[in-house]
Amino acid sequence: MKAEELRKLLPPRPEDMHKGFRGRLLIAGGSVRYPGAPALSALGALRSGAGVVTLLSLQAVCTVCAARLPEVIYCFDDDTFRWKELALSQKNIDALVIGPGLDRSVAAEIFTSRMWREWPAKILVDGDGLNALAVSRDDLKPRKDSVMTPHEGEAGRLLGITPEQVRADRPGAVRELSERWGCVVLKGHHTLVASGKKYAEIPYGGAELSVPGSGDVLSGCIGAFLAGGLEAFDAAVLGASVHGLAGEILSREGVDGVLASEIANTLRKVIHGLRAGK
Repeated sequence: MKAEELRKLLPPRPEDMHKGFRGRLLIAGGSVRYPGAPALSALGALRSGAGVVTLLSLQAVCTVCAARLPEVIYCFDDDTFRWKELALSQKNIDALVIGPGLDRSVAAEIFTSRMWREWPAKILVDGDGLNALAVSRDDLKPRKDSVMTPHEGEAGRLLGITPEQVRADRPGAVRELSERWGCVVLKGHHTLVASGKKYAEIPYGGAELSVPGSGDVLSGCIGAFLAGGLEAFDAAVLGASVHGLAGEILSREGVDGVLASEIANTLRKVIHGLRAGK
């Protein structure tokens, strides 16, 4: 998409707005092995304009993240089996991101599949949330208000094929996933987005985005646009494009050594540039 098309997708920003107008996003994820992933997702959401971001995780994860991001609201319980009730008790949440740093476990599988069935608002599934859905894929129905953000390995698990087979026909894979689940963002060089008959190839970004945590930032970015009122396909296209453009800015100093947090912190510059017509 060209810059002028992306600009039209950006949520409005009236001068008398309050933080709730920007959208309320809940992020569920994190584990002892991956405590930083949900923090990167939250940072991506805040830098993309989300008004309220709440993180649901383990207490230890919330402690780590709170030291870095005091702007986030924290909700914790060390029993993942109770997360569904905690998530559903959150008020006025516009969208849910589930999966960053979640790790693989029976509890994660049960939680993710329950939320896919019962979450009443928009939902984005990333990382180990996708691996959890792959386990239960025969029992779950598609959702029109959902976004999935798999890389080729996760896409292969969801389709029951190898990553190499996904790579051999990325357009076919993303369309098949979309028919089965809803809106799908197939990450990689020239990220692809499909939702029903809608299809887009994202021309932005390159090797600089292939760093740990980059996908977590992307899920937070798209989640912010979902919470801000965009429909699934538009939020996915805008988020993937803004993420890619942030990478291009950072790549001017080289493709090596880029940090995911730097990608997140560059999102604001990209969005401001789009609003200003630059």
